[in-house]
Amino acid sequence: MTLSYGEIQTLLSESAYNPAIAPKLEAYVRAQVSAIASSIVASESPNVEYCFDANRTLIKLYQFFPQLEEEAGKDTITTLVAFLALLQFPSTDFMALSCLIPERIQTQYEPCATLVRCADLLESCNFTQFWPEFRKLGIPEYGARDGEVVVSGDRKLLSNAVNGLNASSLIRGNMIQMLARTYRTASLSLVLTSLDLKDAASLQSFDSKAAGGAIDKIEGDVVTFVATADNTKRVGSAFKEGVSYEEVAALMCQ
Repeated sequence: MTLSYGEIQTLLSESAYNPAIAPKLEAYVRAQVSAIASSIVASESPNVEYCFDANRTLIKLYQFFPQLEEEAGKDTITTLVAFLALLQFPSTDFMALSCLIPERIQTQYEPCATLVRCADLLESCNFTQFWPEFRKLGIPEYGARDGEVVVSGDRKLLSNAVNGLNASSLIRGNMIQMLARTYRTASLSLVLTSLDLKDAASLQSFDSKAAGGAIDKIEGDVVTFVATADNTKRVGSAFKEGVSYEEVAALMCQ
């Protein structure tokens, strides 16, 4: 039976570095991904919420007790953890986990290697190039090792989550917020290709339903985002620093 979010928090506070809790943490990782794959987003479920601390603890246990990871199928659990962190972009969750996941898995093992490429593309804001890489994760057989015939249940679970609506919606929502902080206006074609949407109607619908109203209006080929302190030019005294020359000189003399 999968533990609830509250029970996971209690488990972490009492037995964070006990290898015996690994199966419970693995089950909770699968539950988080299953919630993404279903019609109910994890954050909307009272019992299953994204828990970075639990996922990170599991990866640390794999470091401290390598035999846990060497058991059949555990490297796919690492991939599921990386996938959950990717959905939190632009948070630093994926970066933090990348310091714990062995390099051989990040560079040689698929589909984790593709997840690393996806994270790099998001970090560099190459949104248009991100989507073709991300869609590869939706192919269960993608990255199968030589001689592998049967696709594991965890790999199928990842594919189901990628192919569902929730994962793409979460990433698009974070992308459009990044665009809204960067641009006051942008070309419609740029925004559509960045979000992997087909037309202005799809963009308008997504913004109103999932993005919290980041767009002010769409006119022709121009998308105008809601004005914020981040995307609006600052003029006059608002742009001046409040440090005098005397204060800087005093610091330099110390």
